[in-house]
Amino acid sequence: MPLHRGHHEQAQVALVLFCVGPYRTALEARHVLAMTDHPTAPRTANAQTLLYEGGDHGSLPNRWLTLRDAQAASDNNSTWQLGVSGDITLQQLPANTLYPLPKLLLSRRFSTALCGLTFVQQQLVLLLDARKLSQPTTNS
Repeated sequence: MPLHRGHHEQAQVALVLFCVGPYRTALEARHVLAMTDHPTAPRTANAQTLLYEGGDHGSLPNRWLTLRDAQAASDNNSTWQLGVSGDITLQQLPANTLYPLPKLLLSRRFSTALCGLTFVQQQLVLLLDARKLSQPTTNS
């Protein structure tokens, strides 16, 4: 994660926060290229379907985050969109407040994209690795 020096020289990490089902989640902001109200990329995925095993997978995203496609490393311009619901915020958090997953949770996680956790205003936030999000599907 790229670290930025902020107030008092403490390393900061820029994160994009959003909800997936009942959970608050975050991606490093450097992976998010844009945000739109409607999908425009040929490949999209609903964050809830990719990351949340239970609940209603039928809820439609109201925002689309444009991400670089880690699966198409040969094409630097290849992108896909992750559909999310609810509020999206950009926040700088101190790097020393980002924690790796505990071993038990790491061994039982639903998605390999889940890589850590932090707290924002005393609320648990699950950290996601944008490069490990499941393969998006083609829009039809």
